[in-house]
Amino acid sequence: MTNFSELSSTFQHLQALAPEAFMPITSEAGLISATAFLKSLDQEIGDTAHHPLAELANTLMERVMAYEAEHYPIPPAAPDMELRLLMKERGVTQQQVAAATGIDQAQISKLASGKRTFTAEHARALGAFFGVSPAAFL
Repeated sequence: MTNFSELSSTFQHLQALAPEAFMPITSEAGLISATAFLKSLDQEIGDTAHHPLAELANTLMERVMAYEAEHYPIPPAAPDMELRLLMKERGVTQQQVAAATGIDQAQISKLASGKRTFTAEHARALGAFFGVSPAAFL
């Protein structure tokens, strides 16, 4: 059974030792403080496998990323850029994409260069091939 009295006391002590690790990130100043603490924490952990502070670092990283995603969203890439990026990441050629999707290679070339607009059919076929949402191409 959990001893909430001891847990509360320990948590208050942890908050006093490292407030940056536990306070909510609600402002740019909070983000800067949390990021600086995370860098220090990362240096402390280093390459140590199963370091006792690793989970704290992971939790703080998730909070930093959540704040950044909300306040500094990255707009989606243009469909042609998304296609080029996926092809490069997967190491596939236009010919391979064409063969796998049934889209003519000349069309793949035009889509990848931004000279042709993606249709819903293109988006579905490419989404299925790359394992991403068809919305990435629309």
